[in-house]
Amino acid sequence: MTSERAAIRLQTIRSVPEYNTMNRVGSLDFSTTSSTPPLTEDGKINYEKGEFYTNPPVATCSRKQAVFIIGLILATLLTCSLIIAFVRPSHCGHVEEGLDFHEDVAVTPPPEAIATNGEPFPWNDVRLPDFIVPLRYSVVLHPNLTTLFLRGQMEVVFAVQKETNFIVFHGKDVTLTVVMVKDKNMREIMTTRTLYYPYHQQIYIELKNYLMPGNNYSLALRYEGMVRTDLEGLYISSYKSPGGVKRYLVTTHFQPTSARSAFPCWDEPNYKARFKIGVVRQRNYVALSNMPLDNTEDVSIFWGSGLVQDNFHESVPMSTYLVALVVCDYGRIHEVTKTGVTLSIYAPPHMTSQADFALKAAVKLFDYFQSFFGFSYPLPKLDLISMPDFAAGAMENWGLAVFRESALLMDNNTTSSSAKQRVVLILAHELAHQWYGNLVTMKWWDDLWLSEGFASFAEYIGVHHIFPEWAMMDQFLHSNTMPALRTDALSTSHAVSVTVSDPIEIEAIFDTISYSKGASIFYMLQRVLGEEIMRRGLMLYLERHQFGNANMDDLWQALSLGTLNSSHPVPVKDMMDTWTHQLGYPLVTLRRHGNMIHASQKHFLLVNSSLHSVNSSHKWHVPLSFTTSAAPNIESQIWMRDPLSLRASDINFEIPMNVSWIKANVNASGYYRVNYEPAIWQSLIRVLANQPTTFSPADRAQLIDDAFTLAWAGMLNVTVPLTLSQYLVNETEYLPWSTALYHLRKLDTVLSIRTARRSLHCFVRHLVTPLYSIMGWTTKVPHIQSLLQRELLEAAVYFGLSSAVNEARRLFTQWMSGQVQLPPDIRDIVYSTGIKYGGWTEWDYCWQRYKETNVPDERLNFLRALAASNDPWILQQYLDFAMERNSIRVQDIRKVVESVAQNPVGSLLVWRQLQTRWNMIEVTFGRASFTIGRLILAAVSHFHDPLDLKSVQTFFRNVNVGSGKRSLMQSLELIQANINFLNKNDRQLEQWLNRNSPRC
Repeated sequence: MTSERAAIRLQTIRSVPEYNTMNRVGSLDFSTTSSTPPLTEDGKINYEKGEFYTNPPVATCSRKQAVFIIGLILATLLTCSLIIAFVRPSHCGHVEEGLDFHEDVAVTPPPEAIATNGEPFPWNDVRLPDFIVPLRYSVVLHPNLTTLFLRGQMEVVFAVQKETNFIVFHGKDVTLTVVMVKDKNMREIMTTRTLYYPYHQQIYIELKNYLMPGNNYSLALRYEGMVRTDLEGLYISSYKSPGGVKRYLVTTHFQPTSARSAFPCWDEPNYKARFKIGVVRQRNYVALSNMPLDNTEDVSIFWGSGLVQDNFHESVPMSTYLVALVVCDYGRIHEVTKTGVTLSIYAPPHMTSQADFALKAAVKLFDYFQSFFGFSYPLPKLDLISMPDFAAGAMENWGLAVFRESALLMDNNTTSSSAKQRVVLILAHELAHQWYGNLVTMKWWDDLWLSEGFASFAEYIGVHHIFPEWAMMDQFLHSNTMPALRTDALSTSHAVSVTVSDPIEIEAIFDTISYSKGASIFYMLQRVLGEEIMRRGLMLYLERHQFGNANMDDLWQALSLGTLNSSHPVPVKDMMDTWTHQLGYPLVTLRRHGNMIHASQKHFLLVNSSLHSVNSSHKWHVPLSFTTSAAPNIESQIWMRDPLSLRASDINFEIPMNVSWIKANVNASGYYRVNYEPAIWQSLIRVLANQPTTFSPADRAQLIDDAFTLAWAGMLNVTVPLTLSQYLVNETEYLPWSTALYHLRKLDTVLSIRTARRSLHCFVRHLVTPLYSIMGWTTKVPHIQSLLQRELLEAAVYFGLSSAVNEARRLFTQWMSGQVQLPPDIRDIVYSTGIKYGGWTEWDYCWQRYKETNVPDERLNFLRALAASNDPWILQQYLDFAMERNSIRVQDIRKVVESVAQNPVGSLLVWRQLQTRWNMIEVTFGRASFTIGRLILAAVSHFHDPLDLKSVQTFFRNVNVGSGKRSLMQSLELIQANINFLNKNDRQLEQWLNRNSPRC
């Protein structure tokens, strides 16, 4: 969107008419005022000369007074010195017991419940009253793509369960022009007043007569609003045709609480209803919604010349956040599934050829999930549509799922293996939702994890089914379990089932915990129950609650019934409550006494905090699995719980005396970390050094991840993970390498200005050289090998392996001169290297290529690569381009910020940019956006200096970050963890690396 277009839209927004009748709500003025010094005519501050140039009166005192004052000062200084001597902290820069990261975050109390007209708002609860239940909506929308004006009319039929003389529902940024309530006999019930409370986004209608329980009524509304520009609700987007013409379209994104900005409604997931959607459009556009088109009628006489209205079939019962509408001029490709469901992909006409791979994969996934869930898809069609601007990766709207272009479209000639895998995983996630999440929906957002966590688990099951050679369940560990464990090690984490109320709190839990931790505990549960029992329980759950809502206890009950006929019934609820109601996870520590192993558990935290004393009492039902040297291929499992009380507890178990090693948490299927006494760690390190394939790739990766993380928390000597990682010279699998390189890059970040950094680079180059010599830049390798090759080449270039850097620069030069076409799997590495070692010419060449390409994955390649420059001026221009939306879409700002922040040259530039442009960021994304938190994490969480920590604390102390509050607290905690790690290990790291790194 150009700045000129934005200005036109701003003027249009300001022109929304004000409410001025009993049935209208007063318009809102969100303008703010600030206090400034008086200015002169030329704009300078007008200070009165007398304040600066008039001599002030001179203070005088007697000799006695002077002696008394001096004595008082000396006594005060002595007292202060004594206080400082006895109460000063023992470790400067180190977090102390009792520190609470919540204290560093500004909290804004909710305003008084006053309606926009100044009257008290009678309903002072963020949740709607439960005695009015919507049954069916009929909604007609007319979004004007030229003026961005939105007009709508609707009728909702609702049931009353308790006598009442008022109705409360949601509405955001809408102007009601007509309000009419009727009984079942179509007799009008007069309204006495209409109030609007923006803070809770609620509208209150008071009636002259009471509505009686057991009866149905209807509410008819006409309203006005605006087509939004912030990627929420019903908003405008655009793309450019091959001829450079900008084409506009309208789309929706209602999850979690934005349906209310497109039409007034009961915008809570438990209020499922049927929807009959109509949309007024221009004749040369096409409209799509959840259901197939019913009919099209000419409505020029009502809505304007040349307009038609598309009416869609009435939907099945569903939640408001799943309603969807798109008006566009896209092309379409489609196939029919085994059960006769038409599955289509919509994209700009010149990009439909890039949807072929996704369509074939989607049909296979659809057929698999229909069989897996044992329940027929209840709609006649499923449309998948690519969107140029979309805040999330994708959205599972029932029958009309919306995707970012990069999550759906790909070019076989330019798209990498990792990008293809990403497309299929996102497809699988949204298709799994068509049953789990749409057919059965959580009752309230505190169980968001129930929907998103399961879909994040199911996507790997689905992709593993259609691409078994991709080793997806091993990759699950790297993509879900490990990221979840990192976030959940913070005292500022949250339980997967967490109390939320307002839109800001709801938006904040669309995070790693809800998605990846949720997925990880589902994976752990499946390993305990077995795949078949898990599947039967899921089928029972869907059958019992189809077209309705459920909570996690409903799921645990269905899964428990599946275990009744098994030889070992599992108390699913007792087990899972310990994983869902407590934040964090256990650290299981193994100690050996002869042939006995003592396994203890405690809440693992990366940094001590004031919450530690509370959380130290947490215990979990841990399905502790292990193997030993006596039977390396046999997995044993024992529950960490008291056999009499069934409470979670520490345990003792026996192993043979001749066992030389024991390895717990087999294949990292459990959601916990494991520590060992030093002798056991040394035995495991010896096995890795001499016979690494004794352990599976997942086990090797888990040992690396646990060792580095425990060292970061100060629970393990830092030389243990470094010594363990020396075996990597013989490693040839993707999962251990990707895990190790994550930690080595993190170590490089905190050592950025330390003397040990050079030795670290030498050490990593030594590790990667053997495998680099074998793999090189040859790209015709199997899928999982291509992922390994990418990790290896990125590390070789990043840590300065000269042969890799020289080859990447040579390829970049040849590509830039048009001599070669770069293979998809290595092109972004070559781009980054060319820009890193080049100057403005190389950077601008890639910038122009970014603006020209219409391949979504290629655009992402360039966005990441453009952040690799070593020139601070270039990086500053890049950040300015992003923030000013110069050819960079709003949805991609976070990608630019993250990429520049990961560049040591750009790290502080990003932080300064965030501070100076904070107001713009708030306006662009809004406080109720998950993007705010992710920007904060990207910009500051890698800091490792006390001064940087103080800078972040100071800036945000009086800033309301909205849904980014938890991310800010987590960033502060991560910075403190980095500081603690360096305070403890800096000297030891330098000594070990100097001794164990080859000269380079």
